[in-house]
Amino acid sequence: MTLPAFLPFQVAATTAVAAWSLHGEYDAEKNAMLLLLAAAFYSEYIGADRDPTDARQGIMGGAPLGALALPWLFVSRVGGPNFPLFAFWISIATNFALLPGLPWIVARGASVAAISAGARELNYVNVGHEPYPTEWTIATVVAVHVIIATSFARDVPVWFPRVFTRWEAALVATGAALCLGDVSMWTAHRAAGALPDLHLTERKWEHPTSWMPLHIAFGQYDDAQLAMEACVLIACVLTLAAPTLAPEVRTRATILIAAGTSFLAAWGTTVALRLGKAFRGHEGIAHWFVDYVTGAEDLMNLAAYWALVFGAALFAIRRLGVRGAPTIALRKAYHLLAVVAFAPASLPGYAARRLMGHGLPHPEMLAVAYAVALLVFALGECVRTSRAGWLGRSIDDIFSRFTDSRDDHGSVVISHTSLLVGVAVPLWLNHEKWSASAELDHSVGALAPLAGIISLGLGDAAASVFGVYFGKTSVCAGCGKTVEGAVAGAVANMAGLLFAWWVVNRHKETPWGCLLMAGVGTAALEATTEQLDNAFLPLHMAAVLQLVSRNAALEHYQYA
Repeated sequence: MTLPAFLPFQVAATTAVAAWSLHGEYDAEKNAMLLLLAAAFYSEYIGADRDPTDARQGIMGGAPLGALALPWLFVSRVGGPNFPLFAFWISIATNFALLPGLPWIVARGASVAAISAGARELNYVNVGHEPYPTEWTIATVVAVHVIIATSFARDVPVWFPRVFTRWEAALVATGAALCLGDVSMWTAHRAAGALPDLHLTERKWEHPTSWMPLHIAFGQYDDAQLAMEACVLIACVLTLAAPTLAPEVRTRATILIAAGTSFLAAWGTTVALRLGKAFRGHEGIAHWFVDYVTGAEDLMNLAAYWALVFGAALFAIRRLGVRGAPTIALRKAYHLLAVVAFAPASLPGYAARRLMGHGLPHPEMLAVAYAVALLVFALGECVRTSRAGWLGRSIDDIFSRFTDSRDDHGSVVISHTSLLVGVAVPLWLNHEKWSASAELDHSVGALAPLAGIISLGLGDAAASVFGVYFGKTSVCAGCGKTVEGAVAGAVANMAGLLFAWWVVNRHKETPWGCLLMAGVGTAALEATTEQLDNAFLPLHMAAVLQLVSRNAALEHYQYA
């Protein structure tokens, strides 16, 4: 299939915007990103980026888009010894190692060089913090993350045949490695905090936790963030166990292994966090969650709103199914449901009060709810694949009405999970905007937590439905996407962004250029790639919104 010429141009343009936002002390990050872009284009050009036999085929925009999506997002948020800078270097090193077509020694050498450069940069920003890790200790921590991510990325297509492409697997693997590392390092940091000083050298290693990155050693991790990451990790383990429960491969041994692994993951995560002194005053995550929910301000408002919205939506979608509506219309109805259900609770506290006269629970509650819902989805997938009893067969029958080509031949159904993760990730990665007392933000970056809701709930849904009913002009030969659908997606994205801007910053001048870059660019990406929309569109929109906000701030600083 011919790759539309616009896609590599768009990937290069977004990378250029990201590079422009990195000045002075971030030259190493800029150079690493540009080198990764060049290597990804080379891999795509020589035709090496073909998915493995077990992977779902999806090669349009494979290497460039897959390799740069996470670095864009992390670069848009760097600024000091924080998590995005640490995660940026892990994603860079991981993607260098995963690029096919490069000579083995070049790919591994580039990955090792990225680990070394990342350790040097992370150590450089530690100035002013004592105790602080040396370059080789930081390099070790980054290397462990990269090894876990690359191993997981290569195994995912084997564990889930014909479900993920190579670069979708890379996204999942990098995210899982970062979550696992975060929880593990935080637990070790808090547990070792009670140990006496070792004084291994005169200036450094004054404490057992001095080897840790500063976003852990000096970070302010709260219970909500740790609970979210714990739920994500347990959901990953349950999803891994799901294929082994299918009747055609199920044995007593596989059932025992799946049950044992899931129990150990849940129990081990809880014990680890308790060891790390998380959830103080509670018996565990479950006890903390009950107290957290019952103590949430304005929770009844949100519960009543969700009951009304989900009840009406289920009735409407059932009516559509009875009337024989196309599968695409039924699937995208859930995208629209995500907008109606989650957008109000995603708003900053000041914007929600301004719009509705009172607040819903602040976005922190929604971030935790996303993680709990992901855990429930994983449990539901285990029940579905097992087809045990009336519940398993009922879930499988319901899901069969909404599956597409990505789900028909795979061992698990990922459409509903990827939609949930797609709307959740932009909010999860904007932790500073969770608080009900979050500071007023007049930049377009304030819209980043809504990127998944807008790009998937409005843009992707409009493009798909409009393209099916009214599309006539194909984007490229043999491609199922149409120009009419792409235009509808761009219009829907812009409408969503403009409304969100009016709600958040109604008294400020509308930044048309910034919103056009995010809205139209994301619609163009949806039209020109066969990678999973739910995975890449939110990352692209969130990254562009934060990059243009960062560049605007830099220009204001330079010319002030």
